[in-house]
Amino acid sequence: MIKLALTTAAAVVAFSASAYAAGFSVTEIATSGIKRANGTWTVTAEGDKVSGKAEMQLDNGTPQTYKIDGKIEGGVYTLNLTDRTDGKKDCVWVGKPNEGAKVYNGDVTCGSEKFSIRAGVQ
Repeated sequence: MIKLALTTAAAVVAFSASAYAAGFSVTEIATSGIKRANGTWTVTAEGDKVSGKAEMQLDNGTPQTYKIDGKIEGGVYTLNLTDRTDGKKDCVWVGKPNEGAKVYNGDVTCGSEKFSIRAGVQ
């Protein structure tokens, strides 16, 4: 009985520390409120570390991609959006949960430029 309990506890710990993947439907919104890009993020989280990629389409139809890396703490994502094909540099998104932690909203700062991202769990 004790061996079964220890095995079960070890499995729970191993599962909770393992990596998981998630998909997000994402909209980038200019400060004027106009949507500037739509697409998806595919991310993997291991512990509090997050990495992944974005496949977006700008409002003019141009494809846009970038890499994602950062962390999640207390349900809040802080992500670096690097190697953006639109040329924006030093972009950081801080996304906070709402709507039952299925949707994350937050501002992106790219140097002196700002816009918002809304990301919904798929």
